[in-house]
Amino acid sequence: MPHRLFPLLVISLIAALALSSSPAPSLAAPDQPPRLTTFGMNTYFSGLERLPQNRNDDLAALVNATRELGAEWVREEISWANLEPSKGNFTWGLMDTALAQAANGGFGIIGMLLTTPEWARVADCASRITRNNGSLNYWCPPANPQDFADFVRAAVERYDGDGMNDAPGSPRVAVWQIWNEPNNWATWPGEANEYGALLAAGYAAAKAADPTAIIATGGVYIFDGGTRTGGNRDGLEFLGAAFGAVPVAQTSFDALAIHPYMPDTAPDRVGLFGLVSLWGRISNARGWLDSRRGPHVPLWISELGWSTCTHASAVCRSEQEQADFLVRSHGIALALGVQHINWFQLEDKFDSPPNDLWGNMALLRNRSQGYARKPAANAYATLTNQLVGATFAGFGPLHSYVHQNNALIPAARYHLRFQTATGALVDLLWTTGSAETRTMPLESGRIAQLLSRDGATLPLSISGGQAQIPLSGTPVYLRQDTPAQLAVTPASVTVPMLATDPATSYALVVQNLGSAIINWTASGSASWLTLETTSGSGHTSLLRYRINPSGLTPGNYSTTVTVNAGSAGIQSVPITLRVVTTLYRAYAPVIYR
Repeated sequence: MPHRLFPLLVISLIAALALSSSPAPSLAAPDQPPRLTTFGMNTYFSGLERLPQNRNDDLAALVNATRELGAEWVREEISWANLEPSKGNFTWGLMDTALAQAANGGFGIIGMLLTTPEWARVADCASRITRNNGSLNYWCPPANPQDFADFVRAAVERYDGDGMNDAPGSPRVAVWQIWNEPNNWATWPGEANEYGALLAAGYAAAKAADPTAIIATGGVYIFDGGTRTGGNRDGLEFLGAAFGAVPVAQTSFDALAIHPYMPDTAPDRVGLFGLVSLWGRISNARGWLDSRRGPHVPLWISELGWSTCTHASAVCRSEQEQADFLVRSHGIALALGVQHINWFQLEDKFDSPPNDLWGNMALLRNRSQGYARKPAANAYATLTNQLVGATFAGFGPLHSYVHQNNALIPAARYHLRFQTATGALVDLLWTTGSAETRTMPLESGRIAQLLSRDGATLPLSISGGQAQIPLSGTPVYLRQDTPAQLAVTPASVTVPMLATDPATSYALVVQNLGSAIINWTASGSASWLTLETTSGSGHTSLLRYRINPSGLTPGNYSTTVTVNAGSAGIQSVPITLRVVTTLYRAYAPVIYR
């Protein structure tokens, strides 16, 4: 995004992740996602502006807010200009701290490797940045791509999480981007051939340090009118020129990242030329990538957003429009096979005024407003709650939009069907025409529920297996679940222990054999058994209990733990403690990774 980019620090962590087109990753750190998932957020937790020596933002609150929104990945800036003030002299301290904090938050992180320290910049940097008043000197390309490659190798090695030459705590960054928006003169006052050389050098260095790392291109604007002025180029045209000048660059990435911003209009606006709609931009980028690398290389959106700014400009949207466009754009992207999407942005680290375009794309209000949610934040939380782990299953019976690049978009209905990992069907529906109510058949044997864009349960009229669905520009979800059925495993437990053994915790697995989340409570106790978990929620969760044999004489002791999930069922699990005088323990060999 062409927002004001300042000396950036950054954080970045992550779980190793696996893509079908990428090498198998190494192990993820505890609580981090083991592979790249759909939903990400541009968070800038580690921006210098947030840190104690400047403003001391409440990063714990921002981390918690991101988790509550359902984003599993955060995208952060790894600023070479801040980390290597002179050749081979690294200042990792603040970065190490930030990465550890992110790792503890349980997020995967995409790290952007960008900016150039003064000692490494091209000699004519000053004259280059005069071409654009918004460009700052640390965005100049390096004079020697090998200097950048040396930095990349050092950074990737430090954060590869393998326990060797790592940062304290060995936080892992497994996903990297080479620069950001290189087709924008403000963030790359250089030429396409220079970026091609940088991409090739950075990719080789990252893979040498961590062969399992996933490397993406810097996100490029596509079909953005502003990028055709001041020496800028459309993103696909720019990358094509880079690959033509440096052929090896065409194979020097594992994913193509795009920024299909269209802040002055809806993603699916009636009357918009099909090619420049969000659908057109994504499908055109996919076709371009297929022609050069094939369908196995993933397409990402590493930035996308709409602003609630108050400037007297066509680019400012209402808060309700921002929320509607967020859901509609994610639905279109998922239907077209985009693998990973990062919304821009969580909260503006600059606390920009209300008339600022980029700052007001945030889902949370400014620090002075307590990071309160905008409606789009609630919409995002509902989106992730319904579609995390889901796969696109096709277009539903109410869908009427047919994409044509070379035609104006008509008013149409959008009906996108997803299937969750637990087997639920989730339909995402809206219309760009007049509000209306449509009838659609429900799946036999399922329980249907209609949800608003923000997660509220809506009235649903059903007759003869047909549901009445209200359609407008504000999306709704029709969720169809298989009936809830409680299952607790194991069905019975026997634990042999010595009277001298320490108190030990065990767990039962509480699961819904249907597709929905269930809520449950647990009861049961004895002098030797204590429930550590008395309630829970989810499709699958754990009921933990502790057994303490201290003071018991040899013999069998029995009790029952009962799990009550309401209409999903009640199940009692008999638990027997067998106190013995001799216990033969079997030990498996220790295997080191």
